[in-house]
Amino acid sequence: MASNTPTSIEARSQVFQTEFEDICLEIQGSVLPNIVTPWTDDDGTATDSCVLGPSVDGEMAESLMAHLKNNLVDLSAFDGGDFQDWNVARPQPQWPTSTPDWEKWLPRMEHFFGQQWKNQGIYHLIKLFDRPLVIDRSLLAAALCFLSSATNTMNLRFSMMTPTILDMAALFGLSPIGMEVNAALVAPEAEGSFKAAWPTVAKLAGSKAKNMLNYSSFYSNFGVEDSADDDSIAPLGEVEHAVFLLYWLCKFVFCTQANKITLEFAHLADYLAQGGRLVLGPFLLGHIYRIFHDVVTDGMKPKHGGPLWAFQFWL
Repeated sequence: MASNTPTSIEARSQVFQTEFEDICLEIQGSVLPNIVTPWTDDDGTATDSCVLGPSVDGEMAESLMAHLKNNLVDLSAFDGGDFQDWNVARPQPQWPTSTPDWEKWLPRMEHFFGQQWKNQGIYHLIKLFDRPLVIDRSLLAAALCFLSSATNTMNLRFSMMTPTILDMAALFGLSPIGMEVNAALVAPEAEGSFKAAWPTVAKLAGSKAKNMLNYSSFYSNFGVEDSADDDSIAPLGEVEHAVFLLYWLCKFVFCTQANKITLEFAHLADYLAQGGRLVLGPFLLGHIYRIFHDVVTDGMKPKHGGPLWAFQFWL
């Protein structure tokens, strides 16, 4: 097999992408921009089905079909990959694993906020981690061999496949309706806001503040344990809900590269804790695509943080 460095893989992806974009410019007049388009039969009869767009009006251009057909199976990631790291027990150190802290915390917070989570469309994604999610090393390693970092798709002989926004809704219950997650999103620093409370906490903790962001320390400092002597449930901590959601986002959903709490998701946790409804589907999908790129262009090394678990669930 030919030797391929990450640079050569990126170069070939760039060539594919450049030609792909040139063809798209040529046919842009026939591209329908609608994200969801009603499907009609050949005779024009309306159906109950829809097509996930953007889509092409009429038949696909021959130039585009030829370009995709000639580049469907790309084994460059397989040829240049180093699969030794996949032989260890946990090839991705950030893979979401349940802990005793989480097993106590989840039912406690569900008692208070279960209905709110359902209204926000995040209940199923939280409860998904109520049971261990075992990594399938062989499945992931094999599937990633067919990925193209240019199109974020598995380029198979019969066609191209990739997770979509609709998959995020079908598999994890993440609604495509709500407030978009972007750089301009700011959660009000209201009562119960972790982002507002953290500067004071960090100042009091001094040099120990960074250690507080480790998952075990984070729970011990901000989580509240119910009484072990009876079935009574302790009152909520001041920022406990936001802290719980931040823990869930970092450890289970986005699997941060640092393998601990990172404050970049604090505004999302605060927004959700205050009852806001976020469009997390596209945001999660973007992180899936990001880890596709990181793994494929780095010799198939699974050390990168990101929601590989979601890709496995989709497979």
